[in-house]
Amino acid sequence: MTMAADPGRGVVGRRTLMAAVGALAGLAGWFLIEELPGLVDGDRLVLFLTAAAGAFFFALLAASGALAMRAALAVSALVSVGPAALLTWASLRYDAVDDFLATGHPLVAFGLVVCLSLPFLVVAFRPEERWRSYPALFRQSWDIAVRYAAAWIFTGAFWVVLYLSDALLDLVGLEIIRDILDIEVMPPVLTGAALGLALAVVAELADYISPFLILRLLRLLMPVVLLVTLVFLGALPFRGLSALFGGLSAAAVLLAMGVGIATLITAVIDREDAEAASTGVLRLSAQVLALTLPLLSGLALYAVWLRVADYGWSPDRVAAACAGAVGMGYGVLYSAAVVVRRDWMERVRRANIAMALAVIALAALWLTPLLNAEAVSARSQVSRYASGKVPAEALDLWFIGRDLGRAGDAALDRLRAVGDGDDALAERMARLETAASRWDFESADRETTATETANGLLAEILATVAVVPSDRSLDPALLAGAALPQLRTWQAACRRETPVGNPGCVVMFADLLPDSAGDEAVLFTMNAAGVVSLNALDAGNFSALRYLRGVPADLSAATLDRVIDGDVAITQPALRSLDLGGVEVLILP
Repeated sequence: MTMAADPGRGVVGRRTLMAAVGALAGLAGWFLIEELPGLVDGDRLVLFLTAAAGAFFFALLAASGALAMRAALAVSALVSVGPAALLTWASLRYDAVDDFLATGHPLVAFGLVVCLSLPFLVVAFRPEERWRSYPALFRQSWDIAVRYAAAWIFTGAFWVVLYLSDALLDLVGLEIIRDILDIEVMPPVLTGAALGLALAVVAELADYISPFLILRLLRLLMPVVLLVTLVFLGALPFRGLSALFGGLSAAAVLLAMGVGIATLITAVIDREDAEAASTGVLRLSAQVLALTLPLLSGLALYAVWLRVADYGWSPDRVAAACAGAVGMGYGVLYSAAVVVRRDWMERVRRANIAMALAVIALAALWLTPLLNAEAVSARSQVSRYASGKVPAEALDLWFIGRDLGRAGDAALDRLRAVGDGDDALAERMARLETAASRWDFESADRETTATETANGLLAEILATVAVVPSDRSLDPALLAGAALPQLRTWQAACRRETPVGNPGCVVMFADLLPDSAGDEAVLFTMNAAGVVSLNALDAGNFSALRYLRGVPADLSAATLDRVIDGDVAITQPALRSLDLGGVEVLILP
């Protein structure tokens, strides 16, 4: 008599294996990030191994629920080595790997290649399914997302329980858990083990933990999104494009909305007609939203084009343009499917497969010289200067020389050749070489701009101000030390006129301090309300003067006319003072 295999033993074995794989993933991550950089002399080797290991374990943990371990290992190897090699190749755009990773775009492209390729490979390794089978691809894609989401929730709960357990044991003086966690390698190993165990359990409960509940909930959002989109498009002619694209985030909002619409449409049509939304409202909403998708994508591309026209290309704008092109691809295919009407849901499903492959290809191209965003941006900035569209003073040299890697260095060399003889460019290039930060580099530009602005304001004031007596001239040194806000106030005053046409600013020279040699200078300025203020001028030092008599009545514009006409008398004030040993106290009436 033969004994039947114990199903419980198989479950324990699978769970143990997945927990071990997760623990190994955590150990590998800790070693590659914390230890390997100190053991090898090569940042790019570390980058390749880290990226390959990350993609490998991500795919292995995800594919193990759908494939046997041997097939899952093969899929993981395929999805990790190639993209990691592309990422490492792309890192050659920068001298330092850290500068390359700080841009963010390569990591997004790498993630897209890995995540979008994985369902295709999993389905391809299942003998009963074709790699282009939409129902299989749909199920695998959503299964991976839901399994990982559930597993991470469990992992978070695991750490909450672990910390609470540590706190409980600490009440009786036991620090066993804390001592374990103090071992540097243990947190990532425990996290990986918990994640792997959770994924194993979720795979066992595939019939209970499925994406169908999420898909049904997403469908409920369809009418709301349709209403918002129609209101937006309906208000656009009245609002105007200039108001729409006044901010920096217009393209990002439009693209994000496009992603949301495509996701909702996919949720409505499901993996086959039998499981698609049955209500006419949801299906009609999906069709109308499909028709709006090209409009939103077109507006996003237009927003990007406006920014490029104003400022040239940058890696962010290249990425936005690529995202807009992808959105337009979805929009055109979805709209065509709806317009044809017959089997429109099946046509949308085929469009999803085609666009997923297109995104994989585009993301892979981003990591090759064929789509080098830094080189595109560098050429754009040089072209703007060479064509005369942007002067040397307006070039963002810090962005070119410090943010675009080796392409930026080459662009600086081209700028030196193109701008030979441009003193402003040469001076800013020299500052760029020594500047420690963008603030340091741009502070000199700000000082130069402020000086030029101050000189322009001072020149206008000197050309406009009335001087009394008329045979005197105003020494620019008396105003040269004024701050920009003060100069702007005086400039505004000089542009005004009194009722008889005199300028709203007057400088009067008079011997107001008998104990001091020479005349003193007083500047009269009129504000927009016609009220006159006084300032004493003394070689760049300015002090506001108070009126000792007649305080309740403001000086009016007529005061300026009297000063210009010479209707001013210098009198001896009727004041006495107390001399308190070098300190003179005035008694004001």
